Amino acid sequence: MTRGPRPGPIQAIVGEDTYLAEEALERILAQALGEERAEGLRVLYGDEARWETVLAAARTGSLFARRRAVVVRRAELLRYERAPSEDAGPAEKRPRGKADEDLVEAYLEDPVPDVTLVLMAAKPDRRRNPWKRLLPKAAVHDAAPKKGRALRAHVEEELRQRGLRITADGVGELIDRVGQDLRRLMGEVDKLEAFAGETKTLGADEVAAVLGRGLGRPLYLLSDAVAAREAGRSLELIDELIGEGEEGLRVLATLHRSLRQVRAARAMREGRVARDEIGGRLLPPNMQFKLDALLEASRRWSEEDLRKAFAALGRADRRLKRSVDAETALVAAVVEACGTGEAARPSSPRRGR
Repeated sequence: MTRGPRPGPIQAIVGEDTYLAEEALERILAQALGEERAEGLRVLYGDEARWETVLAAARTGSLFARRRAVVVRRAELLRYERAPSEDAGPAEKRPRGKADEDLVEAYLEDPVPDVTLVLMAAKPDRRRNPWKRLLPKAAVHDAAPKKGRALRAHVEEELRQRGLRITADGVGELIDRVGQDLRRLMGEVDKLEAFAGETKTLGADEVAAVLGRGLGRPLYLLSDAVAAREAGRSLELIDELIGEGEEGLRVLATLHRSLRQVRAARAMREGRVARDEIGGRLLPPNMQFKLDALLEASRRWSEEDLRKAFAALGRADRRLKRSVDAETALVAAVVEACGTGEAARPSSPRRGR
């Protein structure tokens, strides 16, 4: 494999999308080491190491590899010992070895020329050292989750590079069915590529046929609709799910999970938990874009509303286990739990069903 231009000595991959992060890492390693990586690559983990360990690994030469790369995964968790202040007490002035702050600063000024140091960090604290000093001197690769137009543009670029022709409606169908998870989207693109061969252009109907329901696109949409108390939309999605052969108990589990998430968001919001902490505790990294909708949904439910909704879901569970028609049981539960849905907005209450 022919290497590209050698990457700079300090590379930072910053963001929570693991697909983008691994893609960036592969590009960096291909340029730094090519295919022969066995002797030249060392991988460390931030929750198991210190900055001192990382920099020692970068400075330690190898008899077997001219070019080397040190990759630190979860680098935001690296332990960091600051230099003692001038007014620190006697005990505070005796750190174990040289402070990491000094070591990082020294490495930034004089990095090892034949080593590529790659720091993979989901959410480094850019306001504090060492990241405050380090990131301006590193080549930074963005691995933040993509959404909206940026996600669509990324998917379209991937299709173009593969020579896979999908209509605009087909791309929309792909994203609607699979969701915002880029890793899953690329997996489904692999399926479409195998189906299309070299000449076929795929439209929305063909994309839908190849992907089927995927990871339950209507299940994701149903979860959002129930959380927002949109009864009409929820009933439409239940009809679609049952019509496509989805199991009633799986649909019911989606309703339970959605309302548990709303209850947790409501409790944390009322407990004045920080917004970012709510998102971190309730949503996976690639779903953080849903936080605003979740917080808004949590304002549409009182604790009494949620108690009644869970009671309705409990009755649906018993009906399903007694072999009552799944759609009948689920429709009754959603109507009872959500009312008319739109009526749940505190600003404009209407009568429920």
